Amino acid sequence: MKFNKTLILIPLLIVVVVSLSGCITDDLFKTGETFESNGITFQYPDSWHIVNSVAEGSIGAVASKENSNISVVVQQVPSEYGTDIQQACSKNNVNLVKSPNYVNIQEVKTTVNNQTVLIHRYLVNEPDGSQKEHVASWIKLKNDKMYVILFSTPLESYESQRSSYDLIMGTFALQGDNSNSNSLVSSIMDQINKFFSS
Repeated sequence: MKFNKTLILIPLLIVVVVSLSGCITDDLFKTGETFESNGITFQYPDSWHIVNSVAEGSIGAVASKENSNISVVVQQVPSEYGTDIQQACSKNNVNLVKSPNYVNIQEVKTTVNNQTVLIHRYLVNEPDGSQKEHVASWIKLKNDKMYVILFSTPLESYESQRSSYDLIMGTFALQGDNSNSNSLVSSIMDQINKFFSS
């Protein structure tokens, strides 16, 4: 039996059209506000705003307008941490494990926008008895500098706020670098084109 590529094209096009119309999810293509300063840029939700951060090496910070305990701080990693994200993260973890309030969840290596990223999730038991979840994403960009995008939220808000972190992390780039501007739609169309060119 001969395989008919047209039978695959119709459902794929329906999914793309429905996604674009917002019927599946508005968040999939939602952008939000833009942070552009200190050589970096990223998108953040409309319900967040730019805040000041006193964290060491901080070059940008945004937080929820409703709850300032939900935030993302971008830090430039000091040169003394080296040039490798795995070694830099490990060096940082030495200080974290010394704290009796630290609880490791997981550490994974992945890729975001064709850049290697080390993601470290952990909990911190706060003095008031509450728990705060942190996601530290370590990334080295084309300028050979390393950055940490630190997402912090009360434990009970993690699931509802994770899409905010995903938006920031998925759009994080150097100012003026348009190499990460490929949208999900163009990625889907590339896959369709590859499929039909074979």
